[in-house]
Amino acid sequence: MQEFKDWKEFINQVLIDSGEFEKPKRKLKNQTETEFFTFKKNPQTELEVGYLNDRLIYFNFTNPTVPGYNKYVEGIYFYANDFKENNSYGDPALEFNEMNRNGILSILQKGLTGKETQFVKNGKILKSKLYVLESDPRFNYSYDFTERNFWKKLFGKKIDKMDGIEKREIKLNKIFSGIKNVLQQRV
Repeated sequence: MQEFKDWKEFINQVLIDSGEFEKPKRKLKNQTETEFFTFKKNPQTELEVGYLNDRLIYFNFTNPTVPGYNKYVEGIYFYANDFKENNSYGDPALEFNEMNRNGILSILQKGLTGKETQFVKNGKILKSKLYVLESDPRFNYSYDFTERNFWKKLFGKKIDKMDGIEKREIKLNKIFSGIKNVLQQRV
């Protein structure tokens, strides 16, 4: 079983050794170091990984074909207890320990779940409905990408009822379906 010194070494080893990701580009903003990994099977898909000191603050997939999902992950970051059963939240960011490493490996193996339903007119996405829990379609997020003001959104015609609207559905696992050869042994 291989030992890793920190999140950065672990994530780089897992992603690069899988053969599924390109070597990362790096950026530093305030106290957060961010790495951007491009998924080889779908080069529009990027994994953005943020490190805050010795902790993992975020681990988000993005792809321009799913603007609703991108908006959803924009403000998502980890809490210290995210992978603990019956105990979430805590301080921001994940410690580097076995439970959290296994949680990240699980995300990489399973890939993304859910779907994004887009309402498109003249090739432009006007609205997106994101369903992150396939088991409960009532649990969803809506994103309006029009320039309409608050009152027009509230009292104007609903986008999905407008003339000429095309409805598209994108399964999120088409964006990232997971990687099979993630570290053969759990860490």
